[in-house]
Amino acid sequence: MPRSSWLFGPALSLCLFPFAAMAQTPPDCTRPSSRADRTICASADLKVAAEDMATLLRETLENTPTDGRDVIERAQKAFLTERDGTCADTSAIPACRTLYEARAADLAAQNSAAQRKLAAVVAGIPKDAKAAAVALQRYNGAPAKAWLVYLYQSGAVPVADKDPTVRKLVDDILNRGLPRDPYLLEEMANLGDVPSAPLGTSLLFLRHVLSTTEMDAPCFLFTKHGQPAFEAFGAFWGNARDETPGLCHPSSSVFDLPEWKAVSAHMDPAIEPALVERGSIRHGYERQFEVDDLQASFVPSTLLEAPMSAEAKKMAEQRGRAVAAFRSWSDFDIWPETEYRAAVRTLPAAITATSKLYREKFKLNPQTADQAAKAAADRFIAGRLGLIMPDD
Repeated sequence: MPRSSWLFGPALSLCLFPFAAMAQTPPDCTRPSSRADRTICASADLKVAAEDMATLLRETLENTPTDGRDVIERAQKAFLTERDGTCADTSAIPACRTLYEARAADLAAQNSAAQRKLAAVVAGIPKDAKAAAVALQRYNGAPAKAWLVYLYQSGAVPVADKDPTVRKLVDDILNRGLPRDPYLLEEMANLGDVPSAPLGTSLLFLRHVLSTTEMDAPCFLFTKHGQPAFEAFGAFWGNARDETPGLCHPSSSVFDLPEWKAVSAHMDPAIEPALVERGSIRHGYERQFEVDDLQASFVPSTLLEAPMSAEAKKMAEQRGRAVAAFRSWSDFDIWPETEYRAAVRTLPAAITATSKLYREKFKLNPQTADQAAKAAADRFIAGRLGLIMPDD
C-alpha cells in the first residue's frame, strides 16, 4: 500500500494449548464432521461467525496470562456443548447465529478487559521494568512479546543471550502472533533485522503490533525516548490505519491556548473542507496533528532535535517548504486573503504565549523556549497548510 508523499498466523501452537487450538478451529466445510458443522457450513453468515470466533478466542487467550485462561476455556467448552445442540439442524440457523453473537460479545468484553490489564502491566515499566518483564512473560500474545522486545532492546531489562532471545520473540510475533494482514506483515518485514537495528526500529515494530490491539502508546515512551518515539508513532500509512494505536494524552494542549485558538479560527475555514476532500489520506494528516500536539505539549524540547529516520528528514524538508509558502501565500481562492492576513497577525502572540508556557512549566531557558515555541508554530502551520498545498 503506497504511503502519501507528505506523510510517511497461523493459530496458537497446538502443542501448547490443545483445547484452545481445537476450539479455535472453524469447521472444515469440505468435510463437515458433525450436524452442527453442517449447519454452520450451510450459512455464509455462520461460517464467517465461526471464523471470527476462532480469531477472537485466540486473541483473548493470548492477551490473558497463562494462569487466568481456565475460566475462558471452561466457558468455551460450555458454548461448544450448547452450540452442538442448538445448531444441530439447518432449520435452527437463526438461533445458531444468535448463540454465536452472544458468545462473541462475551469474548470481546473479556478481550478488552484482558488488554486493559495488560496495559496496566505496561504502565508499571517506568517504576519497575524487571517486574513488568516477569509479568509479561506470563503471556503468549504478540502485544506482550513486543513489549518484551522493547524492554530487552532498550536495555531497560538485561537478559542473557539477548540476540537469540529477541530473535525468537520477533519470529513468534511475525509467524504466529499477528493477524494475516499482508500490508502489515510486509511493512514489518521491511524493518529488517530488528535485533540488530537502532531503537527507533524497535519502537516502530512495537507501534505496528499495538496497532492490532486496543492498547495505546503510553506517555513514558515519549518522555524517555523523545524524537525516535515521536517518529515511530507518527503518521506512517497515510490512511485510516494511522488511527491506531491510540496515543497518550497530555493533561493540557499548548494549542488550546487562546492565542492558538485565534490562529485556528482563521485557518480552519480553509482546512476543514480540505480534510474532507483528501479522503482516507486525511487520517494520516490527523495523526500527524495529534503527534505534533503531543510533542509540543508534552516534551517540547524534542521539537529542536534533528530528525533521525529518512522519512522524518523528508517530512522536515516538506515542513520547511510549507512554512516558506505560508510566509508568501498568494492562493487566495483556497485561503481568502482576509483570513490569511488575520492568521499572520495573530501568530506572533501565539508564539509568545507558547514561549512563556515553556519557560514557566517546562523550565526551558528563554532562548530554548523561544526556539521551541517557533518550532511548535512551524508544526502547527505546516501540518495544516500541507492539506491545501499542491502535492509534490
